[in-house]
Amino acid sequence: MLGCLPALLAAQGLPDIPQPAPLEAPTPAEWLPLRPFRVERGPGLSRVPFDYRGEGVYERGDVWILERGAIQSEGLLLLADRIEYRIPDGRLVAEGHIRLEGPGLRLRGERLQMNWERRSGEAWALQMDLPPNWTLRSSHVAFTTLRTWAFDAVELSPCPEERPGWKARLSSLKVDLDGFASMWNARVLLGAVPIYYVPYALYPAQAERTSGLLPPKLGMSSSFGTTFGLSYYQTLGDSADATLSPEYFTKEGVLWGGEVRWRPDLTHQGSFSGQSIHQQSLDTRRYRYSLKEVWQREDGWQLTADVNQASDILVDADFGKGLGYLGTTSFDSALYLGRTYTFGNLSLSAAEQRSFFYTKDQGDPFYSPDFPASLRRQTLPQAEFRFFPIPLLGPLYLDGGVRLGRFAYRIEGNTAAPGQTYAWDRQDANTRLHGRLGQWGPFRADFEAMGRATHYSSSLSSPVFDPEGGATDTAVNPATSPFQVDGAAASRYLASAHLRLSGPQVGRTFKDVSILGYKGELKHVAEPYFGWTQTSLYGEAGALPRFDTVDSFPGVNESASGERSFEVGLKQHILGRPGSGAGFADLARLRIATRYHASPIILSDGRYKKGWSSVDTDLDVEPDERLRISLRRSSDLGAGGSDNALSMDVKGKSGNTFNLAYFSTGINRFLVRQKGLQVGGVQRIWDDRLRLEFSANYDFHQSGFASSQVALAYVEPCVAYVLKYTHVALNTNLVSGGREDRIDLTLTLRGLGDLFSFRR
Repeated sequence: MLGCLPALLAAQGLPDIPQPAPLEAPTPAEWLPLRPFRVERGPGLSRVPFDYRGEGVYERGDVWILERGAIQSEGLLLLADRIEYRIPDGRLVAEGHIRLEGPGLRLRGERLQMNWERRSGEAWALQMDLPPNWTLRSSHVAFTTLRTWAFDAVELSPCPEERPGWKARLSSLKVDLDGFASMWNARVLLGAVPIYYVPYALYPAQAERTSGLLPPKLGMSSSFGTTFGLSYYQTLGDSADATLSPEYFTKEGVLWGGEVRWRPDLTHQGSFSGQSIHQQSLDTRRYRYSLKEVWQREDGWQLTADVNQASDILVDADFGKGLGYLGTTSFDSALYLGRTYTFGNLSLSAAEQRSFFYTKDQGDPFYSPDFPASLRRQTLPQAEFRFFPIPLLGPLYLDGGVRLGRFAYRIEGNTAAPGQTYAWDRQDANTRLHGRLGQWGPFRADFEAMGRATHYSSSLSSPVFDPEGGATDTAVNPATSPFQVDGAAASRYLASAHLRLSGPQVGRTFKDVSILGYKGELKHVAEPYFGWTQTSLYGEAGALPRFDTVDSFPGVNESASGERSFEVGLKQHILGRPGSGAGFADLARLRIATRYHASPIILSDGRYKKGWSSVDTDLDVEPDERLRISLRRSSDLGAGGSDNALSMDVKGKSGNTFNLAYFSTGINRFLVRQKGLQVGGVQRIWDDRLRLEFSANYDFHQSGFASSQVALAYVEPCVAYVLKYTHVALNTNLVSGGREDRIDLTLTLRGLGDLFSFRR
């Protein structure tokens, strides 16, 4: 219970690392200028030890009186209905609507007696604001300095309401802001019901960031047993701190967790956090760690790091924070170091994308038992220099760049296929000439040409992608062969060009339109265009790894090796305005395009195709800020199939949201087909006291819900009761039976966090 009540300032929460700040703000303008007041004392003139301002000032002998005003000196400001100051002994009495403010101090009360020069005294019926958002109320306090306080009959809460959702009551509290605080008879009340009691406790109470224990965590789970966690916060100077957060699960053991944060200056900040547990029921170690680093120097250099690693895809759902929805978990990592000059950009980057797969044989080779358990796609690292466009040949511009990198595939093994790593070097250089060839009235011509040279230290061990131009119409082994980069070196030289002709924009205006709730004026604008693309052929393209677009689409206009195609498209906009005095808003955008491939190109899954294809349709509708509908359909040869996506976002007046999305993708770079339906949203009821949040993902390949969550929260001021249902369907040894259904009940108190949780 040592951390269940906050220290006056720091130890019981996780405070932000201080940031360099400008000089302290001056006194509010309404109190300036404060005028000095002189009175007779002895043989000469003597002034009172403060400045003042008020509605009335007068004297009665040695007593100086201020009505409805303020006094200030040495950073201390006092406001009250009436202030009396005894000049001989420096004793001050203030009454009515008292405000006493200074560095780190904000006190309100009805009566105050103090020695102004010694900063000692006492106050009655007081309220004190404590960082970051706590409020302390007390019937009486005595203080010998503004650093040592003795409170009687204390009520403490982070809730600003008149009747807070939870509060702590203490019979007495003594605080030394340079040392410790001691409290007696502490009770935590949820409403009017006491839920914790501590007869005595001692804790650090320094006004600065202070090392100490944080609020404990308590929970119960049918899977993990009873949970107890107690965190310790340690300051590491003025610009860094660390938190150690172990949690004990009676059925599984100790989950070791912690975080280190640093912020040495305004241009540099970062953090490292991690969790690890040897789970007894599985007899395996599970872990999760993350590194964040941002360093933006004034000389233009920038360093960013976002490193995320995990033992499995479910570790966040079991031991992490939040809802634990699988789709929000990112296991990607990236590191970037670079600088921008006036003539170009120089950078060094490294990255890893990781995907987890679980065997589920449904007659699809990509869900076969031979497929790897997980795949790491690594850049180890890549150096790149790009020079910015420079004018050349009138309206044409020249740019280009060089990339030198090392890449790798890491296939995690299973019982059927052992794990292996394949790495290779790649050097790539390209230069590009682009710009507008001319404008003839409403007609326009744009041109783009590129030359590219790429060297691979290794290629695929066998021509995975059909070298006979579609004779076999299949890949050698779609499960693992595209990742086995251990063949001979290869060098590829390509030239590519694209010419686009845009026609005139044509439009028509429709006045006094009333449709689907919209009333006003509409304007329809359409612009046709035609494009031709040609990229030279590299004969060994079927043996090259397909790591990124440099490999798969090395030409301009995202064209593949050996591509000869023309494209026809139509861009359309629907603009609207409520009346002639308003401007037009872009209500809807529609683009339709199709491409004809005169020569065959390689698909991502190893097949060859030619002819009409690549029909793209993009539709975005936003009639107002509350509704957005987006539709995209792409039948792209380069993607190896068709992509479809339909999404709808609806926002209600009271903050309610509803999201619906349908997606169907072809084989992506990890050779995995995806097709499903997503739905989610938030509904607020009874002035947001009752809140329903839901999300669900239906997988058409598995013919069931891959994951779904429903959370019902009842919220009172500073208190939340959350009931959550979670469903996960994965065929993995981490979940028996291939699925997991659980219910979580959590009690959350503002300022203390999740005080209690129950899982079944």
